[in-house]
Amino acid sequence: MKLWNLFRHPTSLKDLRVSELRSQLEQRSDIAVIDVRTASEYQSGHIAQAISYPMGQEQQIARDYARDQPIVLICKTGHRSQAVAHELITMGFTDLSHLAGGMDAWRRAE
Repeated sequence: MKLWNLFRHPTSLKDLRVSELRSQLEQRSDIAVIDVRTASEYQSGHIAQAISYPMGQEQQIARDYARDQPIVLICKTGHRSQAVAHELITMGFTDLSHLAGGMDAWRRAE
């Protein structure tokens, strides 16, 4: 994991606002929501559909999901999800989004 990727937005990564993510989750059943925060962060509260794969488990994500699976990455603020997206893109993933502002934005919108 390259730490500078925490602050670099991959060009193919789509940003989703909270309202856009909520809408997609209501309308589609094929989206995988992956929470890349630590296990304790995940346990302290997460989006109902989210599955925990803490940052560093990109190889496991690659084993569990198809490269063309629509995936939304979530972290606390949006930085770790960008870094994970960089790794997944290098592995051939093609339909990646992340929650802009992360769980902080999600909680502010509640």
